[in-house]
Amino acid sequence: MTLDEMKAERERVMARRNSLVARVTVGDRTVQYDLTQANQVLADLDRRIALAEGKGRRRRILTVASKGL
Repeated sequence: MTLDEMKAERERVMARRNSLVARVTVGDRTVQYDLTQANQVLADLDRRIALAEGKGRRRRILTVASKGL
């Protein structure tokens, strides 16, 4: 998947997630939907886009030395 395709997919997922309703009430019954799956897909797409743009995680390695005193 190319960078442009991933960005377009992210926009589609974002629009779909924003159109979802978290809670629906009909009469005396209420149903609450869990939006974590959509959030997980967005997080994965953000990670993949960052890697494709070269903005991946930066790692820092610290070295420690002592004289044994």
